[in-house]
Amino acid sequence: MKSDEQISKPQGVNKVQTTRRIPPMLPRYLVQAAFLLFYLWLAVRFARWTGLLKAGELPDFARPAAVDGFLPISGLMGLRHWFETGTLFPVHPAAALILFAALLTALLFKRGFCAWICPVFPLSEGLWRLGEKLCGRTFAPPFWIDLVLRGLKYLLLGFFAYQILWVMPLPGLRAFLASPYHKVADIRMLEFFQQPSATTLAVIGLLALGCFFVQMAWCRYLCPYGALLGLVSLLSLGKMTRDERLCIRCGACSSRCPAWLPVMHKRRVRSAECYACYRCVHGCPVPGAVEMTLAARLRLPAAVFAVLLVGLFVGVSVWGRLTGNWQGQVSPQEVLFLLRAGG
Repeated sequence: MKSDEQISKPQGVNKVQTTRRIPPMLPRYLVQAAFLLFYLWLAVRFARWTGLLKAGELPDFARPAAVDGFLPISGLMGLRHWFETGTLFPVHPAAALILFAALLTALLFKRGFCAWICPVFPLSEGLWRLGEKLCGRTFAPPFWIDLVLRGLKYLLLGFFAYQILWVMPLPGLRAFLASPYHKVADIRMLEFFQQPSATTLAVIGLLALGCFFVQMAWCRYLCPYGALLGLVSLLSLGKMTRDERLCIRCGACSSRCPAWLPVMHKRRVRSAECYACYRCVHGCPVPGAVEMTLAARLRLPAAVFAVLLVGLFVGVSVWGRLTGNWQGQVSPQEVLFLLRAGG
């Protein structure tokens, strides 16, 4: 078995070739940190906005519309309304735009949204890496059990998609989107996390425990949002690509993949499970042997990938703001009335 030193300096690759100016993981960590700080600011600002309304005061600042990104069901409904009517519904329109932006990123950059932007990914990744450090390893179910468990997220996605895209007629969809419940769904979501029940805490604890022992357990088995992006990412122009001329078949790329994909045995990773997290690129001792490529030709270093991914995602929100489709048309006065009426 090769030592770490032997793997890090494969035969025929000199010291200059193995030197990287920017570590492949650094851009992702920076992007994740920036978004986590943004989500923290978003939570504090939205909680303050809601707190003022509950105290009977009208806030002197606008509701942070980006909080709609935490309403995925609303986003799917709004997206259907947009595609069928050509207009964004004026209640929580940012939810539809954020989902649309995530789908666009999946068409170009695999599940980069999951690994770089979603707040759950770094938390889940941190848990299993902590578990690996404390326990000396992580655990994987047998193949057939793992296969069945992976199907759960697609079943959840199928249930929501069937109800929203097939069963619900457009007039019923509009009625729900305009309902008092939907107008304050963001506030109810905030209350759900501010005042969790014992059952909620138990479920969150079990999920955290699962992520502690199994790599990316939530993302791998239960996240319907990730399942949707994964299915769309099968059409992605961007894919992790292995150069067979440079590959020394050390297995480092496969061993570092949190989705347990056999990267070393693939020329291009087409799987819906690929997060585009660049862990395989970081683990490869030969620069250029494993890279993210666009349309199988253009290589995307992690820093370039970060700029393009974030630029595309943020660009949709900028477009929404410029066209007046970002902020919803539910006034603070109406929200205050609905809260007092128990809407």
